[in-house]
Amino acid sequence: MRAFSPITICLNRNLTVVASIADAMKVLQQPWPRMGKLGRLNAIRMVEESLAGHCSQQAALEAFKAAAAEQGLLRTRGTTAGLGKIARMVEDLM
Repeated sequence: MRAFSPITICLNRNLTVVASIADAMKVLQQPWPRMGKLGRLNAIRMVEESLAGHCSQQAALEAFKAAAAEQGLLRTRGTTAGLGKIARMVEDLM
C-alpha cells in the first residue's frame, strides 16, 4: 500500500513520478539544480529516517515535497513549463 498519492516533479528536464519513499530516495540521489540547499538535505535525512523506521512516511514525504517546491521542481495539475521557468527565475533573484 502506498503511503501517499504520487507526486510529479520536473528534474533534469524530465518529469518524474514519486510514488513511494524509495522513489523519493532515488530521486534525491540524482543531481538537483542546487545540491546543497537545506530543504534537499533535510529531505534526504527524513527519507533515510523513514526507511530506517524512525519517522513516518508522511513526514518524509512532506520534507521531500518542500525540497522540490523550494527548487521549483514540484509539478501540480495545471502547472506549465513556462510557469515553472518563471518560478525558477524568481527564485534565482531572491
